[in-house]
Amino acid sequence: MNTLPSPFENLQLPGLRGAVVLITGATRGSGRIAAALFAQCGAAVAVNGRSAADTQQVADELAARYPIKTLAVPADVTDALAVEQMFAQLSEWSEGRLDVMICNAGYPLVDEMWRTPLHEMSTEAVSQWFQRVRAVDLDGARYCSRLALKLMRPQRRGALIFVSSTPALSGYRGTPYTEAKAALLGLMRDLALEYGPDGIRANAIAPGNIASGWYEALGAEDRATLALEAPLGRWGKPEEVAGAMLFLASELAGFITGQTLVIDGGKVMR
Repeated sequence: MNTLPSPFENLQLPGLRGAVVLITGATRGSGRIAAALFAQCGAAVAVNGRSAADTQQVADELAARYPIKTLAVPADVTDALAVEQMFAQLSEWSEGRLDVMICNAGYPLVDEMWRTPLHEMSTEAVSQWFQRVRAVDLDGARYCSRLALKLMRPQRRGALIFVSSTPALSGYRGTPYTEAKAALLGLMRDLALEYGPDGIRANAIAPGNIASGWYEALGAEDRATLALEAPLGRWGKPEEVAGAMLFLASELAGFITGQTLVIDGGKVMR
């Protein structure tokens, strides 16, 4: 039984058919939906996640549903050696090609982090939260980017997409989360500047309140209150985030680099 979502019918974006795409954190939420949408567009999709079973399940479901090549590459992106092994497997599978990489793996804004101001955190909590979030969001993106660039530079083309968040732009509760997401934008802009001459684009998306992950742990009152932070008055949908990933990866965004696409229903305007 297929369980992959398909929110858009007959989706086709220029430049994606036949492209080789790697998505980290692709076993749930927006990453999982993006994997299905890239497959629908005819891309060959490499699926990454921490769980080998979940990663293989998504890859198998994509292959069963669409006439494309898929690869399961389970790895913990905070482990530099595991990332090297993942890229070695990817390179062998794709014959050294990589057109799109989406760094979607990220540490969630968990309730405890969101509700605890910095001055109330213990020394141990500060060390724990900042290290955990930075390891996944920033170190993981850096490890993956270094190896993705090695594959993209000889091609003279490629698209790197980083998943940041609106707190990186406006500030928010949850200092460790905000710090890591803001640093990720610095990495993105640096890569856009340095590797633009090689034909490689680097961009980021900054989702606001999206109805997945953290949303599921909130009570009804918090959900209603947070929905009103956006002028559109609702939570975003995971497929709206996935759609932005596809746009930035496609030829429609061929002259866009070093930018952050905000997907928040207008929240950061307030």
